[in-house]
Amino acid sequence: MFQVVEVNQVQVNDSSLEQSLREVEALIGSGQHHYVCFFEGNMLHWAYSRPEIREILNGASLCYPDGVAVAKLAGWRLGRPVARVSGPTFILKACEYGVPRGWRHYFFGGKEGVAEELARTLHERFPGLQVVGTNCPPFRDLTEQELSDLAAELQAKQVDLLWVALGGPRQEQWMNRHLGRMPVPVMLGVGAAFDFHTGHQVWCPKWLRVLGLEWLWRMATGGRRVLVRNVICVTHVALRLALSACGRVKYLFVRHPVTTAKVPPGC
Repeated sequence: MFQVVEVNQVQVNDSSLEQSLREVEALIGSGQHHYVCFFEGNMLHWAYSRPEIREILNGASLCYPDGVAVAKLAGWRLGRPVARVSGPTFILKACEYGVPRGWRHYFFGGKEGVAEELARTLHERFPGLQVVGTNCPPFRDLTEQELSDLAAELQAKQVDLLWVALGGPRQEQWMNRHLGRMPVPVMLGVGAAFDFHTGHQVWCPKWLRVLGLEWLWRMATGGRRVLVRNVICVTHVALRLALSACGRVKYLFVRHPVTTAKVPPGC
Protein backbone atom coordinates (compact mmCIF):
# COMPACT_ATOMS: atom_id res chain seq x y z
CA MET A 1 0.00 0.00 0.00
CA PHE A 2 1.68 3.19 -1.22
CA GLN A 3 0.87 6.70 0.07
CA VAL A 4 0.11 9.29 -2.60
CA VAL A 5 -0.94 12.91 -2.92
CA GLU A 6 -2.72 14.38 -5.92
CA VAL A 7 -0.98 17.09 -7.95
CA ASN A 8 -2.83 18.47 -10.98
CA GLN A 9 -5.00 15.33 -11.09
CA VAL A 10 -1.91 13.09 -11.04
CA GLN A 11 -1.36 10.62 -8.20
CA VAL A 12 2.17 11.28 -6.90
CA ASN A 13 3.90 8.99 -4.41
CA ASP A 14 5.03 10.44 -1.11
CA SER A 15 8.12 8.30 -0.41
CA SER A 16 11.71 8.68 0.68
CA LEU A 17 14.45 7.32 -1.59
CA GLU A 18 14.95 4.36 0.74
CA GLN A 19 11.23 3.64 0.84
CA SER A 20 11.00 3.86 -2.95
CA LEU A 21 13.53 1.03 -3.28
CA ARG A 22 11.39 -1.18 -1.06
CA GLU A 23 8.30 -0.24 -3.08
CA VAL A 24 9.95 -1.27 -6.36
CA GLU A 25 11.11 -4.47 -4.68
CA ALA A 26 7.47 -5.19 -3.83
CA LEU A 27 6.51 -4.67 -7.48
CA ILE A 28 9.19 -7.10 -8.64
CA GLY A 29 7.77 -9.78 -6.38
CA SER A 30 4.13 -9.09 -7.18
CA GLY A 31 3.86 -11.45 -10.16
CA GLN A 32 2.31 -8.62 -12.22
CA HIS A 33 3.55 -6.08 -14.79
CA HIS A 34 4.19 -2.47 -13.75
CA TYR A 35 5.77 0.74 -14.89
CA VAL A 36 7.27 3.55 -12.82
CA CYS A 37 7.39 7.25 -13.74
CA PHE A 38 9.66 10.00 -12.44
CA PHE A 39 7.49 13.11 -12.66
CA GLU A 40 9.66 16.14 -13.47
CA GLY A 41 9.02 19.65 -14.76
CA ASN A 42 8.78 18.74 -18.44
CA MET A 43 6.13 16.12 -17.70
CA LEU A 44 4.30 18.55 -15.40
CA HIS A 45 4.17 20.99 -18.30
CA TRP A 46 2.68 18.27 -20.55
CA ALA A 47 0.29 17.12 -17.83
CA TYR A 48 -1.25 20.58 -17.53
CA SER A 49 -2.30 20.66 -21.18
CA ARG A 50 -2.73 17.03 -22.27
CA PRO A 51 -5.25 14.79 -20.45
CA GLU A 52 -3.75 11.67 -22.07
CA ILE A 53 -0.42 12.40 -20.34
CA ARG A 54 -2.19 12.60 -16.99
CA GLU A 55 -3.83 9.25 -17.74
CA ILE A 56 -0.46 7.68 -18.52
CA LEU A 57 1.08 9.03 -15.31
CA ASN A 58 -1.90 7.76 -13.32
CA GLY A 59 -1.50 4.37 -14.99
CA ALA A 60 1.91 3.98 -13.37
CA SER A 61 2.10 1.79 -10.29
CA LEU A 62 4.50 4.35 -8.83
CA CYS A 63 4.92 7.99 -9.84
CA TYR A 64 7.67 9.80 -7.95
CA PRO A 65 8.19 13.58 -7.67
CA ASP A 66 11.39 14.03 -9.65
CA GLY A 67 11.20 17.77 -10.36
CA VAL A 68 11.36 20.48 -7.71
CA ALA A 69 8.05 21.95 -8.93
CA VAL A 70 6.21 18.65 -8.45
CA ALA A 71 7.73 18.19 -4.98
CA LYS A 72 6.78 21.76 -4.02
CA LEU A 73 3.18 21.33 -5.18
CA ALA A 74 2.90 18.03 -3.34
CA GLY A 75 4.41 19.60 -0.22
CA TRP A 76 1.98 22.52 -0.30
CA ARG A 77 -0.85 20.04 -0.63
CA LEU A 78 0.31 18.07 2.40
CA GLY A 79 1.54 21.01 4.46
CA ARG A 80 5.04 19.55 4.85
CA PRO A 81 8.11 18.91 2.68
CA VAL A 82 7.94 16.04 0.19
CA ALA A 83 11.16 14.29 -0.85
CA ARG A 84 12.25 14.26 -4.48
CA VAL A 85 13.05 10.87 -6.00
CA SER A 86 14.87 11.51 -9.27
CA GLY A 87 15.37 8.98 -12.04
CA PRO A 88 19.16 9.48 -12.38
CA THR A 89 19.64 9.05 -8.63
CA PHE A 90 17.23 6.15 -8.37
CA ILE A 91 18.93 4.05 -11.06
CA LEU A 92 22.21 4.21 -9.13
CA LYS A 93 20.57 3.31 -5.82
CA ALA A 94 18.56 0.48 -7.42
CA CYS A 95 21.69 -1.02 -8.98
CA GLU A 96 23.42 -1.00 -5.61
CA TYR A 97 20.36 -2.22 -3.69
CA GLY A 98 19.71 -4.97 -6.21
CA VAL A 99 23.15 -6.61 -6.18
CA PRO A 100 22.56 -8.79 -3.08
CA ARG A 101 19.00 -9.44 -4.28
CA GLY A 102 20.08 -10.74 -7.67
CA TRP A 103 18.10 -8.19 -9.67
CA ARG A 104 18.56 -8.53 -13.42
CA HIS A 105 18.71 -5.26 -15.36
CA TYR A 106 18.19 -4.38 -19.02
CA PHE A 107 19.04 -0.94 -20.45
CA PHE A 108 16.80 0.21 -23.32
CA GLY A 109 17.35 3.59 -24.98
CA GLY A 110 19.97 6.23 -25.56
CA LYS A 111 22.12 6.90 -28.59
CA GLU A 112 24.09 4.14 -30.28
CA GLY A 113 26.50 2.53 -27.85
CA VAL A 114 25.42 4.50 -24.76
CA ALA A 115 23.50 1.65 -23.10
CA GLU A 116 26.48 -0.69 -23.52
CA GLU A 117 28.78 1.95 -22.07
CA LEU A 118 26.42 2.43 -19.13
CA ALA A 119 26.46 -1.31 -18.46
CA ARG A 120 30.28 -1.31 -18.31
CA THR A 121 30.37 1.79 -16.11
CA LEU A 122 27.88 0.44 -13.59
CA HIS A 123 29.54 -3.00 -13.55
CA GLU A 124 32.72 -1.30 -12.41
CA ARG A 125 30.90 0.81 -9.84
CA PHE A 126 28.77 -2.01 -8.40
CA PRO A 127 30.61 -5.35 -8.50
CA GLY A 128 28.19 -8.22 -8.92
CA LEU A 129 25.64 -6.12 -10.81
CA GLN A 130 23.69 -8.21 -13.32
CA VAL A 131 23.09 -6.31 -16.56
CA VAL A 132 21.74 -9.02 -18.86
CA GLY A 133 21.14 -6.94 -21.98
CA THR A 134 21.14 -3.55 -23.70
CA ASN A 135 19.33 -2.10 -26.69
CA CYS A 136 19.67 1.28 -28.43
CA PRO A 137 16.48 1.44 -30.53
CA PRO A 138 16.09 3.63 -33.62
CA PHE A 139 14.34 6.96 -33.12
CA ARG A 140 11.01 5.74 -34.48
CA ASP A 141 8.28 3.33 -33.47
CA LEU A 142 9.51 -0.25 -33.41
CA THR A 143 7.99 -2.63 -35.93
CA GLU A 144 5.87 -5.53 -34.75
CA GLN A 145 8.77 -7.88 -35.46
CA GLU A 146 11.19 -5.73 -33.47
CA LEU A 147 8.77 -5.60 -30.55
CA SER A 148 8.31 -9.38 -30.67
CA ASP A 149 12.08 -9.89 -30.76
CA LEU A 150 12.56 -7.56 -27.78
CA ALA A 151 9.84 -9.33 -25.78
CA ALA A 152 11.40 -12.72 -26.55
CA GLU A 153 14.82 -11.49 -25.43
CA LEU A 154 13.47 -10.06 -22.19
CA GLN A 155 11.64 -13.32 -21.50
CA ALA A 156 14.70 -15.45 -22.20
CA LYS A 157 16.93 -13.31 -20.00
CA GLN A 158 14.40 -13.16 -17.13
CA VAL A 159 14.73 -9.41 -16.71
CA ASP A 160 13.51 -7.84 -13.47
CA LEU A 161 13.98 -4.16 -14.28
CA LEU A 162 13.71 -2.69 -17.79
CA TRP A 163 15.22 0.81 -17.73
CA VAL A 164 13.71 2.93 -20.52
CA ALA A 165 15.58 6.08 -21.61
CA LEU A 166 13.66 7.56 -24.55
CA GLY A 167 12.98 11.02 -23.12
CA GLY A 168 9.66 12.34 -21.91
CA PRO A 169 6.87 12.01 -22.68
CA ARG A 170 7.89 9.41 -25.29
CA GLN A 171 9.22 6.90 -22.74
CA GLU A 172 6.08 7.16 -20.60
CA GLN A 173 3.90 6.62 -23.66
CA TRP A 174 6.04 3.63 -24.67
CA MET A 175 5.80 1.97 -21.25
CA ASN A 176 2.06 2.53 -21.07
CA ARG A 177 1.51 1.19 -24.58
CA HIS A 178 3.56 -1.95 -24.04
CA LEU A 179 2.61 -2.75 -20.45
CA GLY A 180 1.96 -6.48 -20.32
CA ARG A 181 3.51 -7.14 -23.73
CA MET A 182 7.01 -6.69 -22.34
CA PRO A 183 7.43 -9.72 -20.03
CA VAL A 184 9.16 -7.90 -17.16
CA PRO A 185 7.90 -7.09 -13.67
CA VAL A 186 8.90 -3.42 -13.78
CA MET A 187 9.69 -0.82 -16.46
CA LEU A 188 11.15 2.52 -15.33
CA GLY A 189 11.45 5.69 -17.43
CA VAL A 190 14.67 7.52 -16.55
CA GLY A 191 15.16 10.11 -19.30
CA ALA A 192 18.72 11.40 -19.58
CA ALA A 193 20.12 9.14 -16.84
CA PHE A 194 22.07 7.01 -19.35
CA ASP A 195 23.85 10.10 -20.68
CA PHE A 196 24.55 11.49 -17.21
CA HIS A 197 26.16 8.32 -15.90
CA THR A 198 28.33 7.79 -18.99
CA GLY A 199 29.51 11.39 -19.19
CA HIS A 200 27.80 12.17 -22.48
CA GLN A 201 25.99 14.93 -20.62
CA VAL A 202 27.27 16.56 -17.46
CA TRP A 203 25.00 15.77 -14.52
CA CYS A 204 24.06 18.73 -12.38
CA PRO A 205 26.33 19.08 -9.30
CA LYS A 206 24.78 17.72 -6.15
CA TRP A 207 24.68 21.09 -4.37
CA LEU A 208 22.60 22.55 -7.19
CA ARG A 209 20.28 19.54 -7.13
CA VAL A 210 19.79 20.04 -3.38
CA LEU A 211 18.85 23.67 -4.06
CA GLY A 212 16.35 22.57 -6.72
CA LEU A 213 18.24 24.27 -9.57
CA GLU A 214 18.79 21.28 -11.83
CA TRP A 215 16.46 22.84 -14.42
CA LEU A 216 18.78 25.87 -14.65
CA TRP A 217 21.83 23.64 -15.10
CA ARG A 218 20.10 21.72 -17.86
CA MET A 219 19.22 24.96 -19.63
CA ALA A 220 22.86 26.04 -19.55
CA THR A 221 24.43 22.72 -20.56
CA GLY A 222 21.83 20.73 -22.53
CA GLY A 223 22.18 22.44 -25.90
CA ARG A 224 19.74 24.52 -27.92
CA ARG A 225 16.93 21.93 -27.99
CA VAL A 226 16.92 21.53 -24.21
CA LEU A 227 17.25 25.29 -23.73
CA VAL A 228 14.18 26.07 -25.84
CA ARG A 229 12.18 23.24 -24.26
CA ASN A 230 13.08 24.30 -20.73
CA VAL A 231 12.39 28.00 -21.32
CA ILE A 232 8.84 27.10 -22.37
CA CYS A 233 8.44 24.49 -19.64
CA VAL A 234 9.93 26.54 -16.79
CA THR A 235 7.98 29.67 -17.72
CA HIS A 236 4.71 27.75 -17.79
CA VAL A 237 5.34 25.81 -14.59
CA ALA A 238 6.72 28.84 -12.71
CA LEU A 239 3.56 30.79 -13.54
CA ARG A 240 1.40 27.93 -12.31
CA LEU A 241 3.44 27.71 -9.10
CA ALA A 242 3.11 31.43 -8.47
CA LEU A 243 -0.63 31.40 -9.08
CA SER A 244 -1.04 28.31 -6.93
CA ALA A 245 0.93 29.93 -4.09
CA CYS A 246 -1.43 32.91 -4.27
CA GLY A 247 -4.44 30.60 -4.17
CA ARG A 248 -5.71 31.86 -7.52
CA VAL A 249 -5.87 28.56 -9.43
CA LYS A 250 -8.60 26.57 -7.75
CA TYR A 251 -8.60 23.84 -10.36
CA LEU A 252 -4.96 22.97 -9.71
CA PHE A 253 -5.92 20.41 -7.06
CA VAL A 254 -8.94 18.17 -7.00
CA ARG A 255 -10.90 18.47 -3.77
CA HIS A 256 -10.74 15.12 -2.02
CA PRO A 257 -8.80 13.69 0.95
CA VAL A 258 -5.18 14.71 0.71
CA THR A 259 -3.54 11.34 1.16
CA THR A 260 -4.79 8.10 -0.32
CA ALA A 261 -3.47 4.62 -0.78
CA LYS A 262 -2.33 3.47 -4.18
CA VAL A 263 -2.37 -0.31 -4.43
CA PRO A 264 -0.94 -1.68 -7.69
CA PRO A 265 -2.37 -4.95 -9.03
CA GLY A 266 -0.84 -7.96 -7.33
CA CYS A 267 0.53 -6.07 -4.31
